[in-house]
Amino acid sequence: MELPICTFDLKSGILCPRCEEKILRGLYDDLDIKIMKLLIELERELPKLAKTGYVKTVDSADTVYVILKEDSLKYIDQDTVYALKKKLREKLAKKIKIIEDDKNLSRFIEKLVAPARIITINKIWLPDGSEEMRVILDRMKNLQTTSSVIEVVKKVKHVNLRIDFEKTGWLEKKVKVSEKKSTA
Repeated sequence: MELPICTFDLKSGILCPRCEEKILRGLYDDLDIKIMKLLIELERELPKLAKTGYVKTVDSADTVYVILKEDSLKYIDQDTVYALKKKLREKLAKKIKIIEDDKNLSRFIEKLVAPARIITINKIWLPDGSEEMRVILDRMKNLQTTSSVIEVVKKVKHVNLRIDFEKTGWLEKKVKVSEKKSTA
């Protein structure tokens, strides 16, 4: 598996100056180190992991998101992905979601919010000069928590994100009311 921290450093527990610099700059944290060590161990049991690459891990309130390099999942089958999730879930005692990184931000967000669907993505320029992405999703019930998605996008892509939902509820109620009037 392609890792951003030296395999020898992970196995020995002593970081070289180059890897230590990555930790000090905040690119990786203790959870990343723990997951990379687990992935090295699991690579013996799941040899198909050797063709994948690691990007980042984000621990949200309900789920641990493991981000792999773009196109990593095409090298491993669904059984291996399921076994990997199961092993990580046993070690971390949390729900695991494995996502592929993507250069295209909208495709990355799409993978995170699945099964919810993206209706539109807008870039908002705020008065203080900062930027924010606004994503409008189809329905709230298809997404478990928006705060997790916002946190993952912030930590992996360094983008501030706002999530809103398409407001179709009023239209559905209006149609039902007009149907009742026409049948009376």
